[in-house]
This record gives sequence, structure tokens and C-alpha cells, in this order.
Amino acid sequence: MFIALSHQISDVEFKSGILLNITNMLVDVWIGHTYYETLFVLLIGLTCIRMFTYIYRQIHVSQQWGQYVKAQIHPQLTKKWTGKYKAWHTPIYVIREHQPVALAAGLLNPRIVISTGLLEMLSLQEIHAVLLHEYYHCSQRHPLKKWLAGMIIRSMPYVSILKGLGQNYDIWIELLADRYVITQTNSTYTIGTALLKLVQARKLATRYPGVSFSDSAINYRLSQLINPDQPIDIPMVSWLSVCFSSMVLIVISMIIIFRCV
Repeated sequence: MFIALSHQISDVEFKSGILLNITNMLVDVWIGHTYYETLFVLLIGLTCIRMFTYIYRQIHVSQQWGQYVKAQIHPQLTKKWTGKYKAWHTPIYVIREHQPVALAAGLLNPRIVISTGLLEMLSLQEIHAVLLHEYYHCSQRHPLKKWLAGMIIRSMPYVSILKGLGQNYDIWIELLADRYVITQTNSTYTIGTALLKLVQARKLATRYPGVSFSDSAINYRLSQLINPDQPIDIPMVSWLSVCFSSMVLIVISMIIIFRCV
């Protein structure tokens, strides 16, 4: 799409002055191409705007989260738990927070963040299970993958199938993380009791956005823990979204092939 966009504006005469260049590009897009080409360029422009907006907002949220963690970090407990699991080569940050928090964070350098509330609520075996769950997310680079998936989904709302695929992906990575815990502990009990406690706690504290135990995956996770040998049936995307997305991609492909050759 970016190659096609560069082709569309390749005939624009760029001069000194940002405002003049923007004006020339808008005039070229509006009167220098066919109706379909104009729609295509506007679609790419919308995609770019949504992409840059998503990146900006994510950077802002990440900065706020980083400042919060830095302000609330518990140095002694952080050192203790990171040292206990030093073989993982993954930092474990403990923050002062009465609500139960357990998540994998960091795009390039993943780390585990847990709260003092979580440590007070769970037993040592349950804490170990939760840490294994989050360690799997870190080892598989799930924070980065989810960030990239979110950027694509929000940048291309006209491809409706992407939203369904993103939700399906979110569920599966939670199920795979639980399966990793089961294989490491040879039991479904500790991760199951930890999950139930966190689900119950979230009924009293739903405002906190950092808990990784997403509502969309809880039922599937409980089903897997109750019957670990039974296949999980996760609904795929609807046929309507498949058909609509296919039509959109076909139209875009036709415009690129037949209008830009």
C-alpha cells in the first residue's frame, strides 16, 4: 500500500515549503487521478493517520505506565523475586499496589510486573504458577506481538476480519501460557485456584487496566483447566466479516493492479 501511495504522488512537483507541498499533494489526489485512485489514496491516508495515532497513544500510555511502576516499585521484593528466578533472565518487578496485578510488559525487553496485593492473596505455589504463565508470555515476545497486532487492527478498521482474528489470538496465547504452566507443574490445580482467586478479586477491582487475565479468555481457560485433554472449541471469525474483508481486499488489489501499472 505504501508503494502504491508513493506511485500515486510521484508526479507531484515538490518545492520548498511544507504547506505548499501538502497543497500540491491534495490537489494532485483530488483532480489528478481517477475516482477509484482518489478513494484508494484517501484510504491509505486514513490508515496512516490511524497508525500514527495508535503509536502516539501507546507511547503516551507506556510512559505513564513506566512512571507509575517506577514510583510504586518495591526494591526489596523486586530484588528478592528477580533473584529467585534469575535463571529466567527476566526481571520481576514488584509494585506497591493492593489490587492483584500480574502482567508481562515491555516490547523489546519483556519483564514481569506483579503487585504486593497479588503476593498477599496467593500461596507460594499459586504465585509460582502465575509467574510461569507470565514468563511464557515474555519468552514468546507476546507483548510485542500483541502491540503489532493492535496497531494493524486499529489502522485497518475496514478489514473487519482482523478484529476477530485479534480476539482469537488473545485467547490462544492465554491458553498456551496455561498449558506451559501445566507442563511445568504437572498439575492444573495451582493455576486453576490462582485464576479463580483473581477472577473473584477483579469483581471488586475492575478499574485496574493492567491485569493480564483478560475477560475474553477466562471461560476458555477454565474449560481447559477442568478438562485439559479435551480440545477447546474457539469460534473463528464470522462468514460475514470474511466476505466483507475479502471484497475490500479484492477491490484494493484491482485498483493497484489495473490503475497503477
